[in-house]
Amino acid sequence: MALDAFTYIAQTILLWYARKMDKNRKKSIEQSTKEIFHKADVREKAGRDPFNAGWQATLEIMLLMKEKNIIEQPGQLLAMQIEDQKEWEFYLGIKEKLDLPPKTCAVLVTPSAFKNIPILETEGVEYSGPTPWERDAYSLIISDLEDHQTIIQAALPGIEHAGIDVFEDGNHLADYSYNTIEECVNDLTKITWIHFNPEGKWTDKLINRYTENWYAKCLEMDMESSMVHEEFSYLHHPELLNLTPLESVFRAIAEVIPEEYENIQEMIKTTNDMNRDFGFDKPDITKEGILQDKISECRGLLDRIELDMDMALDGLQHYKGVKFSQNNRNAPEYKQFFDETEMKIYEVMTGRPYPK
Repeated sequence: MALDAFTYIAQTILLWYARKMDKNRKKSIEQSTKEIFHKADVREKAGRDPFNAGWQATLEIMLLMKEKNIIEQPGQLLAMQIEDQKEWEFYLGIKEKLDLPPKTCAVLVTPSAFKNIPILETEGVEYSGPTPWERDAYSLIISDLEDHQTIIQAALPGIEHAGIDVFEDGNHLADYSYNTIEECVNDLTKITWIHFNPEGKWTDKLINRYTENWYAKCLEMDMESSMVHEEFSYLHHPELLNLTPLESVFRAIAEVIPEEYENIQEMIKTTNDMNRDFGFDKPDITKEGILQDKISECRGLLDRIELDMDMALDGLQHYKGVKFSQNNRNAPEYKQFFDETEMKIYEVMTGRPYPK
């Protein structure tokens, strides 16, 4: 397939994606697309195989479609689209097993996303075999956050089998074939860290991001163990950031619990729903009441934060390698850390300090 065919495919993808873009975003995407395909053209002229150069450019375009989310959620797995429970469960299965380095991005393209992108209807481009949605196929794209010099694509499955391809600077650097999707998924973390392990000493920023991404995933999926490179986690090694075990635990909780809610309105709704479901004799909380510092409503929201913190602390006791146990709750400084953290979370969620 010639490079101009890949360019046509990418333009088709972007025309589909641009329907909901504002003018400035669309202009930025168009400029980035030109740069991507200029890079592919340079690679082809330097002797790279046109198919490999064009395919790597197309994968980079797919990442570009999720650029805003990638910037907001670095080092996390994102889905292009999730249509039903089956796709949701597949996404969670990948998320559970994939341990991403902090300077990477990863996008899962689902069968429904493939079906909605008019890429396979492009004139002059021939495809063999059933379409991705007919094969119930997923594609996982992994790369560095900013420099897409290297891109990994996992086909789950491909036309013939499940596999992982690695592209670097327009070259097809490596490929790995598997008998089953499960075998391929189980190998994803190893292959990813081979090609994207940050070199040298990690900065505090990377340690924070890596640890909190892992911990947020554990809370979201309610699991006590998940693949983690313990040597880079401040929950497993508080000394990485010159923290005590208690300090490390409360730092993680303060950062991660607010991320569990999309906004203050969602936190208020889930709190009111919980109070009704369990028959708690508590007044309804409203956003207006919080903004007006109504004590009963503010206290109700703080109770919810305390509950979330208690549940998180209970879970941490069972996480293998995490330096926290029930005995830590008897430490003299425990209550001080707890109180300071709940007030910090309250202020982050509401945008105002708890009323005195």
